[in-house]
Amino acid sequence: MVRFMFNKNFSPFLMKIKILLSVLLLLPGFLFAQPTPKKVLQIEDFKDWNVISNGNISYNGDYISYERAPQKGDGNLIIYDGNKSDTIPRGYAATFGAENDFIVFKIRQPELTVRQAKKDKVKKDKMPQDSLGIYNIKKEEIYKFSNLKSYKLPEENSNWVAFISETVRDTTGIEKNANKRKKHTGDDLILFKIQNGDTSVFRNVTEYHYSKLGDAIYFSTQAEDSVHTLSEIFVFDTENGINHKLFTTEGWIKRIVSNETGEKYAFLCSQDTVKEKVYSLYYGENLTPPSKVLDKYTSGVPVGWSPSENGELYFSQDGSKLYLGVAESPVPAPKDTLLEEDKPKLDIWNWRDEKLQPQQKVEAENEKKRTFLGVYHVDLNRYIQLADIKIKEISTIQKGNGNVGLGADNTPYLRASNWTGENLKDYYLIDVESGIKRLVLKGKSWVRLSPHGKYILWYEPADSSYYSLPSDVNLQDTVSLTRVLPVSFYNEWHDSPSDPRPYGIAGWSQDDRFVYIYDRYDIWKLDPSGERVPVNITKAFGRRNNTRLRYLKLDKDLEYIPQTESVLLSATDERTMSRGFFNIQFNSLKDIEYVIMDNYIFSDLKKAKKADKIIFRKQDISTYPDFWTSNLEFKHSKKISETNPQQGKYNWASVDLVKWNSFSGEELKGLLYKPENLDPGRKYPMIVYFYERSSESLNQHYHPSPSRSVINKTFYASNGYLVFVPDITYKTGYPGQSAFNAIVSGTQYLIHKYNFINKDKIGLQGQSWGGYQTAYLVTQTDMFAAAMAGAPVSNMTSAYGGIRWQSGKSRMFQYEHTQSRIGGTLWDKPLLYIENSPLFSVPKINTPLLMMHNDDDGAVPWYQGIELFVAMRRLNKPAWLLSYNNEPHNLKEESWTNRIDLSKRMFQFFNHYLKGEPIPEWMEKGVPATEKGEKTGY
Repeated sequence: MVRFMFNKNFSPFLMKIKILLSVLLLLPGFLFAQPTPKKVLQIEDFKDWNVISNGNISYNGDYISYERAPQKGDGNLIIYDGNKSDTIPRGYAATFGAENDFIVFKIRQPELTVRQAKKDKVKKDKMPQDSLGIYNIKKEEIYKFSNLKSYKLPEENSNWVAFISETVRDTTGIEKNANKRKKHTGDDLILFKIQNGDTSVFRNVTEYHYSKLGDAIYFSTQAEDSVHTLSEIFVFDTENGINHKLFTTEGWIKRIVSNETGEKYAFLCSQDTVKEKVYSLYYGENLTPPSKVLDKYTSGVPVGWSPSENGELYFSQDGSKLYLGVAESPVPAPKDTLLEEDKPKLDIWNWRDEKLQPQQKVEAENEKKRTFLGVYHVDLNRYIQLADIKIKEISTIQKGNGNVGLGADNTPYLRASNWTGENLKDYYLIDVESGIKRLVLKGKSWVRLSPHGKYILWYEPADSSYYSLPSDVNLQDTVSLTRVLPVSFYNEWHDSPSDPRPYGIAGWSQDDRFVYIYDRYDIWKLDPSGERVPVNITKAFGRRNNTRLRYLKLDKDLEYIPQTESVLLSATDERTMSRGFFNIQFNSLKDIEYVIMDNYIFSDLKKAKKADKIIFRKQDISTYPDFWTSNLEFKHSKKISETNPQQGKYNWASVDLVKWNSFSGEELKGLLYKPENLDPGRKYPMIVYFYERSSESLNQHYHPSPSRSVINKTFYASNGYLVFVPDITYKTGYPGQSAFNAIVSGTQYLIHKYNFINKDKIGLQGQSWGGYQTAYLVTQTDMFAAAMAGAPVSNMTSAYGGIRWQSGKSRMFQYEHTQSRIGGTLWDKPLLYIENSPLFSVPKINTPLLMMHNDDDGAVPWYQGIELFVAMRRLNKPAWLLSYNNEPHNLKEESWTNRIDLSKRMFQFFNHYLKGEPIPEWMEKGVPATEKGEKTGY
């Protein structure tokens, strides 16, 4: 320590010297203690942000895996053992073995290798392929196999890994010359034993199947010469490692399957030599050779039909039934003697068609491969056709064991669905043993068969009630389950001109005695026979606390809700948007038990199959949704991933839940995102982004990422913007004005409440339905300094008759009954279509407008953006249209370059109008088509 010694009679001058020296000595420490200013996010930073996905937990919960990858570039598979993590470069698609001590995964080729192959114009089938990785966690040994095509593991007893490795063919011609007649097809099947690393290799494999319980691996091989095709079927016994040949034939084999234990097996076989092959069904068991049990001549198979290679083939859980798809037998096409130029090429639209031509074309390939479900009763040696041309949809119960099924026919309602948007069907009860069909309900939706087939349950929009019907089909026994209850079972927020959807059902008790149904907040226990009084098993806790409670199913194979053990309910508080979990025992009278509630969004919860251990993710605006592990009580939770540690170096976003009254007097909610370093004394520009309702995303995390269509809230907040996201409610016939009432009222409320908002520098941004609302708003007010509309509908009169090209369906239903909310036809309510169309009010637009509308948009026809652009251009109003080639409604996830480009242009656009930055060249002068791809104009 430095001391200054002065005489007590020192002069004032010396006093000044002392003070100055003291300050100078303290100054370096003061400066050193200042925090380093946080960085502002740049578009170049997007590539540094990682994402995680595909979390898995091993059977006993000892190990966890997940994938971690940059948004562009090679990722890794992370394996966590409770203490440390192992990293597998480029690993993905991992599966834990049932024995818990190993994990199987795929390994991608390095991105640079793939890019180079693309540059070298390598053919698709010659591109570098994935490898297989097998990691013995306890021994810390890893095995890798190249040229992977697929791998399989059973759910139990996974001592062996089965995978297909593509055979590397001799391209020198030596092998071909050595054996001109023999042609081997198929690839290598490799069976790898986990315990000791032994492998068994089988050549020329075309099909393979692993039994669910891991006892047997079935596979077929094939070899051809100029005359014959020889196929064989084998089964590999995983217990003793012995391979058995079961069948040899001249012909082709498809679709090998077995029952869960592997004792029974079946496949399709054809001896036809023509391309259009007709298949027969073969069945065998207990290592005995199979027999043909079903072909096109079998009783019960419709005339001209046969088993199809395009259909399903699977055993019921108990192995007593074998389900398969049959279809019209293929026949060789007549020889075509016409030249292509001699054939007319056109689409013929017929007003009587149930589906429009565009929809037929979209579905054509699937329709060509459509099959119809039938069942072969193994013990009875009897075939029953279940589905037919009319009743195409069949659902079975008890994992195929049940003797009753539910069939559905939508053909009477297909044509009208183009303008109603409804999914109505006629429903039939089907006797699986006899094939007898009985019509039970006409023109219904939301219909289900109970797990044991004792009841049919459905929701009736006409009176907003659930009904049940015993499956003995005595229509006099129809029971109204909810009509007298004092709560609503439909979506109370529904504001479209159609019937609201029900909240849905939680599930059934094991014996079909009870069904559990949701209202807005709680769960009701209902007796489908109507004999017992309905019980609110959550005791109205949800309604009293404005908290939605929902059953959380953790075992995907469970067909019913456990009654005697405690299970989890997810919970969402509609007031605070906090979320969490409660415990409940469905057959108990006890109150639900609090587990956890917090200001996070919880997601991706998975439970270990044989332990009360879970993994989950949680997030809020500043917390990336990393993986955590815990028990079912969420005690001793432990974070196991650290995805983006660099985040702390950057100026981030915060978010507030705000409330205000709309111009119509309705209380609305919204979200206000602010820079982390907000200075209340400054003025900030603000962007208003919207769709419909978004306030429940209060605790959602937005990592920096290039845009596919909308602004990144975190990125813009980091760069000194406020982002306001209002909820919108709608009045039928007036969607545009409804958006105005909510958005403008909310914006004005914030301007009056917060002095840090620059009221002259407010922008708009929305995509799709949000794009429409953006385009509408700029025709109604000049309060916004700039607007960006993605894929906007600008002219409802032309869009009404348009096509959703991705599905091929008419757009009429959107306007008459769903999101566009006009509530009538164009000819019934023409003025509403015009009034709600931005195009007809273009002269009133004074706001610079940037649009994106891509030329492969399958949801909103891209000419909608063009109509608005050319109208604004005609009136000399500032407008820009970005149309990314061969891109859909939103830019594709993998279109990194286009996403970066959109992010830059949108950012430059808002920076120019809301921050006064120089106008970029592409906005000032444009980019000529002759310089496309060479000049960006940034």
